[in-house]
Amino acid sequence: MKKLLGIMLSLTLLTTGLAGCASTKESLNAESPSPSAAIAINAISVNYDSDDYYFDWKNVSYKTIGLNGSSVTVMGDGLAAEGSSVTISASGVYEISGTLTDGSIIVDVNKDTDDETVFLVLNGAAINSQTSAPIYIKGAKKAVILLEDNTKNSVLGGSGNLVNADNEPSAAIFSKADLTITGSGSLTVTGDYNDGITSKDDLKITDGTLIVNAKSDGIVGKDSLSVKNGSITITAGKDGLRSTNETDEGKGTVVLQNGQFTITAANDAIQAFKQVQIEDGTFNLNSGGGYPGKSISSGSNDFGLGGRPGQNPQATTASTVSTEEESKKGLKAGQGILINGGTINVSSYEDSIHSNQDIALNGGNLTLQSGDDGVHADNNLVINNGELFIKNSYESLEGLNITINGGKINAASTDDGINVNNREGVLTITGGEIALNANGDGIDSNGSINMTGGTVYVDGPSANGNGAIDYDNGFTISGGTLVASGSSGMAQGPSSNTQPSILMSYSSTQAAGTTITLKDKDGNSVVTYTPTKDYSSVAISAPKLAVGSTYTLYSGNTKLVDAALSDSITYLSESGVTSKPQNSGPGGGGAGGRRPGGAGDMPDGKMPSGGMPPNEGGMPPAERLPE
Repeated sequence: MKKLLGIMLSLTLLTTGLAGCASTKESLNAESPSPSAAIAINAISVNYDSDDYYFDWKNVSYKTIGLNGSSVTVMGDGLAAEGSSVTISASGVYEISGTLTDGSIIVDVNKDTDDETVFLVLNGAAINSQTSAPIYIKGAKKAVILLEDNTKNSVLGGSGNLVNADNEPSAAIFSKADLTITGSGSLTVTGDYNDGITSKDDLKITDGTLIVNAKSDGIVGKDSLSVKNGSITITAGKDGLRSTNETDEGKGTVVLQNGQFTITAANDAIQAFKQVQIEDGTFNLNSGGGYPGKSISSGSNDFGLGGRPGQNPQATTASTVSTEEESKKGLKAGQGILINGGTINVSSYEDSIHSNQDIALNGGNLTLQSGDDGVHADNNLVINNGELFIKNSYESLEGLNITINGGKINAASTDDGINVNNREGVLTITGGEIALNANGDGIDSNGSINMTGGTVYVDGPSANGNGAIDYDNGFTISGGTLVASGSSGMAQGPSSNTQPSILMSYSSTQAAGTTITLKDKDGNSVVTYTPTKDYSSVAISAPKLAVGSTYTLYSGNTKLVDAALSDSITYLSESGVTSKPQNSGPGGGGAGGRRPGGAGDMPDGKMPSGGMPPNEGGMPPAERLPE
C-alpha cells in the first residue's frame, strides 16, 4: 500500500508540474536513477597539506593580538586595530589570547598578491560579537585555526548579527577561504544568529575538541567538509554536519576518516549534497528528535498504510502535500553514501541512512533506530561487510536493487524487513548472516530474488495480510540457508531451485518459541530455528537437502511429518506431501507477491476455494492492494 501511494503521489506531482517544488534539502538530486544501473560509489581521497596540522608556532616569527575586554592590543606588521576589532591584512602566524566582549578578528588578505596561509593561534581566547562574526575570514588563500595545547577557547556570535547582501557573515566562524581547524586544545562555538562554523570553500578538521551550539547548521563546508581526527559535539537547530555545493563536479562532499562525533540536530545529523563517506570513528547521531517510539509511517495500524510525510492515503493530491517539510534523517546524501568502518549509532525521526541514489556498506558496526526506514537507497543498496543492527524501523532495508554479499544484519521492522520496491529490481543474496523480524513481509521484492549463499532467518508476520517471503517475478535459490516462518495466508517459498526447498503449512498456529527442526533419515539436523513469534508456515532451503532423500520435520520435540523430496520444491502439511496450494503463485501462497483479492491472483480475480477470508488480517478489502 505504501508503495502504491508513493507512485500515486509521484504521478500527481508530475502531472501538476510541482515535482520540482520540493524543498532543496529534501530533493538533493533531481536525476531519476535506473533500477538496473550498477552501483558506482568511488571513494574520495582527501589531500591534507603540511599546514593542516599543528606545528610549534612559538619557534617561528609570530605576531600577537591581545584581547582586553572592549579593546584590542596588537604587536606586529599586517595588523590594524580599530575599537574592539582587528584586521589582519597579511599572511603569517597570529597568536590570539584574552577576552573580547564585543568585537571581531577579521582576516582580509589579498590572495592575488599574498597566497600564503594565515594562522590564527587561539591561546586561551574568548571572542564575542553581537553584530558580526567573531572570526571573519573575508579574504585569504587559506586560513588555519590552531587550538593551542591545554587551552580552552570560545567564540560567540550573537543574535544581532548584521549581514551584507550576500548574507555574509552568517556564522560565528565564517570563512570565504579554505579553512582548517587543528591542535589539541578545545573550542566552544555558539552561533545564536545562524550557523556555528561555515566555510564557503573547503573545511578540514584534523584535531581538537569542538563544541558547537548553533541556531541553524552546526558545521558547514560548502565545497567539502573533511575530518581526520578530533572530538566534535554539535547541537544544531537544523543540520549537524553539512556540505552544500550543488553545481561543481566532485564537490559537495563530507568525508569523515576518524574522530568522535556526538550530534543532536533538529534536521539531518550529517548531510552532503553529493556524497557522505565514513572510514572510521565513533558516531552518536540524533536527528529530528530521534526515534519517536513507533514508526511514523505506520498510520493507525500495524501494516504501514500511509503515514509517511506526503504519502498519507487521505492526502495524495498535490494541493495537500507539504513541500516545505524539513528532512530529519541520520545520514543523507544526494548521490552516494559509502561506509567503510566506524561505530555508528543513529536515532532518527526519519530514515537513519538515506541516499537519493546509492549506498555501499563495506564495514563498520551500525546500530540504528528509525521512525522510518533503517537504510534507504533510491537506487542501489549494497552490503559487503560490517555489522548492522536495526533495532526499530518502518522498513529495515529498502532500495530499487539490494545486494547482500556479506556482513551481519539483525533487523526489526513494523512493515517489510527487506524491500525491493521496483518491479524490475532484484534482491541478490550471495553471503552474510541475516536475521529479520518483520510485522509486514519479511523479504519483499516487487521484482525478483536470487540467493546463492549466506544464511537468512525470517520471523515474519503472524497476521495473514503479509508473508515471510513475498515476490512478484520469481525467487531462485542455488545456495545458502533459508528459514522463513510466518503466517500462512500469503506464504511463499522459492520458485526456481537448483537447491531443494520445502514449504510447510501447519494445521494450527505454532506458538512463539516452538523450535523448527528438520532432520535427515539418520537423525542429523539439517536446520534448526526457534521463531520469536507465532507462525503457521515455514519455508526451508539448505545445502544439505537433496531430491530423492527423506526428511522429518519436528515442531518442538513433536514429530510432525516425514517427507521424501521428489522435486525442487516440496509442499508439506501435517498429513504429508501435498500439491502446490490452490492459492499459490510462482512459489507458494500469494500469487507472485500480490495481495489476495487482487485482479491478478486467479484467472477471474477471485479468491480460490479455501483461501483467506476477504477481511482476514485486519485490513478492509479496499486496502489489500499490490505492493
